[in-house]
Amino acid sequence: MLMRDRLDVVFADEDFTHLYPADGRPGFSPGQLALVSVLQFAESLSDRAAADAVRTRIDWKYGLGLELDEPGFDYSLLGEFRDRLAESDRADQLLQLMLDRLVAAGLL
Repeated sequence: MLMRDRLDVVFADEDFTHLYPADGRPGFSPGQLALVSVLQFAESLSDRAAADAVRTRIDWKYGLGLELDEPGFDYSLLGEFRDRLAESDRADQLLQLMLDRLVAAGLL
Protein backbone atom coordinates (compact mmCIF):
# COMPACT_ATOMS: atom_id res chain seq x y z
CA MET A 1 0.00 0.00 0.00
CA LEU A 2 2.97 2.21 -0.66
CA MET A 3 0.86 3.85 -3.40
CA ARG A 4 -1.59 5.11 -0.78
CA ASP A 5 1.23 6.36 1.44
CA ARG A 6 2.89 8.31 -1.35
CA LEU A 7 -0.04 9.42 -3.49
CA ASP A 8 -3.03 9.55 -1.14
CA VAL A 9 -5.29 8.79 -4.13
CA VAL A 10 -4.28 7.26 -7.44
CA PHE A 11 -7.47 8.17 -9.30
CA ALA A 12 -9.60 11.19 -8.46
CA ASP A 13 -13.32 11.21 -9.18
CA GLU A 14 -12.69 14.20 -11.44
CA ASP A 15 -10.81 11.85 -13.79
CA PHE A 16 -14.17 10.19 -14.56
CA THR A 17 -16.62 13.09 -14.84
CA HIS A 18 -17.14 12.45 -18.55
CA LEU A 19 -18.41 8.92 -17.80
CA TYR A 20 -21.23 9.88 -15.44
CA PRO A 21 -24.17 12.27 -15.78
CA ALA A 22 -24.00 15.31 -13.53
CA ASP A 23 -27.54 14.80 -12.26
CA GLY A 24 -27.30 11.06 -11.51
CA ARG A 25 -27.62 9.61 -8.05
CA PRO A 26 -24.36 9.35 -6.12
CA GLY A 27 -22.77 5.93 -6.07
CA PHE A 28 -19.47 4.39 -5.17
CA SER A 29 -16.54 6.60 -6.13
CA PRO A 30 -15.39 5.97 -9.73
CA GLY A 31 -11.83 6.76 -8.65
CA GLN A 32 -12.06 4.02 -6.05
CA LEU A 33 -13.66 1.62 -8.55
CA ALA A 34 -10.70 2.20 -10.86
CA LEU A 35 -8.26 1.35 -8.07
CA VAL A 36 -10.34 -1.70 -7.11
CA SER A 37 -10.04 -2.81 -10.74
CA VAL A 38 -6.26 -2.47 -10.59
CA LEU A 39 -6.08 -4.43 -7.32
CA GLN A 40 -8.49 -7.01 -8.73
CA PHE A 41 -6.27 -7.54 -11.75
CA ALA A 42 -3.10 -7.71 -9.61
CA GLU A 43 -4.62 -10.47 -7.47
CA SER A 44 -6.53 -12.25 -10.28
CA LEU A 45 -9.86 -11.92 -8.47
CA SER A 46 -13.38 -12.24 -9.82
CA ASP A 47 -15.71 -9.26 -9.51
CA ARG A 48 -17.44 -10.92 -6.57
CA ALA A 49 -14.13 -11.67 -4.80
CA ALA A 50 -12.89 -8.10 -5.37
CA ALA A 51 -16.11 -6.64 -3.91
CA ASP A 52 -15.71 -8.99 -0.93
CA ALA A 53 -12.11 -7.80 -0.49
CA VAL A 54 -13.36 -4.20 -0.29
CA ARG A 55 -15.76 -5.23 2.48
CA THR A 56 -13.42 -7.47 4.47
CA ARG A 57 -9.74 -6.70 3.91
CA ILE A 58 -8.07 -3.98 5.92
CA ASP A 59 -5.26 -3.56 3.38
CA TRP A 60 -7.78 -2.85 0.61
CA LYS A 61 -9.74 -0.46 2.81
CA TYR A 62 -6.52 1.41 3.61
CA GLY A 63 -5.45 1.50 -0.03
CA LEU A 64 -8.84 2.85 -1.05
CA GLY A 65 -9.00 5.35 1.82
CA LEU A 66 -12.14 3.78 3.30
CA GLU A 67 -13.32 3.64 6.87
CA LEU A 68 -13.16 0.21 8.53
CA ASP A 69 -16.95 0.04 8.67
CA GLU A 70 -17.40 0.83 4.95
CA PRO A 71 -20.03 -1.60 3.63
CA GLY A 72 -18.57 -1.69 0.11
CA PHE A 73 -20.64 -2.17 -3.01
CA ASP A 74 -22.36 -4.83 -5.09
CA TYR A 75 -19.93 -6.68 -7.33
CA SER A 76 -21.98 -5.81 -10.44
CA LEU A 77 -20.64 -2.23 -10.23
CA LEU A 78 -17.26 -3.46 -11.45
CA GLY A 79 -18.71 -4.81 -14.68
CA GLU A 80 -20.73 -1.63 -15.19
CA PHE A 81 -17.61 0.46 -14.58
CA ARG A 82 -15.61 -1.54 -17.14
CA ASP A 83 -18.45 -1.13 -19.65
CA ARG A 84 -18.34 2.65 -19.18
CA LEU A 85 -14.58 2.65 -19.75
CA ALA A 86 -14.93 0.52 -22.88
CA GLU A 87 -17.69 2.72 -24.32
CA SER A 88 -15.65 5.87 -23.90
CA ASP A 89 -12.34 4.23 -24.92
CA ARG A 90 -10.69 5.79 -21.86
CA ALA A 91 -9.04 2.72 -20.34
CA ASP A 92 -5.68 3.42 -22.00
CA GLN A 93 -5.75 7.07 -20.95
CA LEU A 94 -6.48 6.10 -17.34
CA LEU A 95 -3.66 3.56 -17.36
CA GLN A 96 -1.30 6.27 -18.60
CA LEU A 97 -2.56 8.64 -15.91
CA MET A 98 -1.86 6.03 -13.23
CA LEU A 99 1.62 5.32 -14.63
CA ASP A 100 2.45 9.04 -14.77
CA ARG A 101 1.39 9.49 -11.14
CA LEU A 102 3.40 6.45 -10.02
CA VAL A 103 6.49 7.68 -11.86
CA ALA A 104 6.11 11.18 -10.36
CA ALA A 105 5.90 9.62 -6.88
CA GLY A 106 9.06 7.58 -7.52
CA LEU A 107 7.24 4.27 -7.39
CA LEU A 108 8.14 3.22 -10.95
